[in-house]
Amino acid sequence: MITGASRGIGAELARRFSAQGARVGLIARDEGALAAVRDTLTGASHAVCADVSDSAALGSAIDEIADALGPVSVLVNNGGHGHWEAVVDTDESAFRRVMEVNYLGAVNAARHVLPGMLERGRGHIINIGSIAGRIGAPFEAAYSATKFAVVGFSEALAVEVAGTGVDVSMIHPGPVDTDFANGRNRPVPRGTPRPVPVAAVADAVMATLRRPRRNRYVPAWLGLAVAARAIVPAAHRFGTARMFTAERHRLRQRLGHDTKSRLDNER
Repeated sequence: MITGASRGIGAELARRFSAQGARVGLIARDEGALAAVRDTLTGASHAVCADVSDSAALGSAIDEIADALGPVSVLVNNGGHGHWEAVVDTDESAFRRVMEVNYLGAVNAARHVLPGMLERGRGHIINIGSIAGRIGAPFEAAYSATKFAVVGFSEALAVEVAGTGVDVSMIHPGPVDTDFANGRNRPVPRGTPRPVPVAAVADAVMATLRRPRRNRYVPAWLGLAVAARAIVPAAHRFGTARMFTAERHRLRQRLGHDTKSRLDNER
């Protein structure tokens, strides 16, 4: 079962699973796009239109898929919503919406399939995270916070179910070459990783299914960046500040001269 299955990573995974003979359940909000993906699949599939932030609708969708295809053995929590904006410009509703989709959507899907997985003694929950969930991303605070939350949830759940036959894994891509990334409405700062192909993220998911791993980074070198953040935090802060110099400067210009001076002194 794949959430966010109507495009990008979710659609690519649906096609790959189907080509390998799996029964594929698809969940997404866009009914037309979801039907288009379903029509490309060669094997058994069932698609349900639902918003993952609506726990009741999500639960009904999962139950409908299980009735049609059988118990969920693999859950890929891919449904997500981005938000790129300075904190000072972001209202509460935006923080709430992105948390309900990215974090609670993943949590509620996992909670719904987990009892059956534990009863059967097998299953795999794969949460599609982001490097922004391991390294705080300036001007993406609302989004970044949700992915940090998914990391904490995944790590805790993985320990709870260890030895039961249920695996919990996370995939942490950098920017991915999809419409999701194009929704930034701002240039990608110099020095950030180049967008990775959707196929590379799908490759990581398939590799994780064959050989479960708690964390997998796409590209792999991003794991070194996470380690560097822990080992040399001052260098990490300096590098991040340099990477976002232009955006920070524009923000301080908007906030006024006095605020700009104070921020310069604090740095």
